[in-house]
Amino acid sequence: AIRLVLSVDPSDMGKVIGKQGRIAKAIRTVVKSAATDTDKKVFVDIEDKD
Repeated sequence: AIRLVLSVDPSDMGKVIGKQGRIAKAIRTVVKSAATDTDKKVFVDIEDKD
């Protein structure tokens, strides 16, 4: 499995997650689509920079 951690400044967290999590879901979809050739499961975590 591959784990991708996005460190985001707390003031930008709302922009990255988006309304109802749409942008976060889109990020996860793109990353998972790019990883389909690897046959590995990909996890995307979004966390505060702190």
